Amino acid sequence: MAERLAEIRRKLTGWLKPIGVSSASIADIVLVVNEACTNCIEHAYRDIVGGFIRVDAVHDNGQIVVDIADDGVWQTPPTQPSTRGRGLPIMRAVSAGVDVDSSPEGTTVRMRFAAP
Repeated sequence: MAERLAEIRRKLTGWLKPIGVSSASIADIVLVVNEACTNCIEHAYRDIVGGFIRVDAVHDNGQIVVDIADDGVWQTPPTQPSTRGRGLPIMRAVSAGVDVDSSPEGTTVRMRFAAP
């Protein structure tokens, strides 16, 4: 699965550069998209063989909107401090907005970023 994450990072970077996103913003967007995808692997598909991660990105009305979706099982983030559970706070800190839509059919994380 690690090779798939690398492919997602490369494709996202290749999509962001031509639309004029700064190198610093590309690094931030790729970081949090990678984090969301890693969360799918580690949490949504824990104890499940197989599954998909869909990454959709659009540039619309001065925003970049990225959806990361899975069909796995939502794992409630821990309430106690630990070395885990920092993904969503990082996503919220770096993006202009994060929405998490979870149902028995899977989870979609939508992140929005300012765009040139």
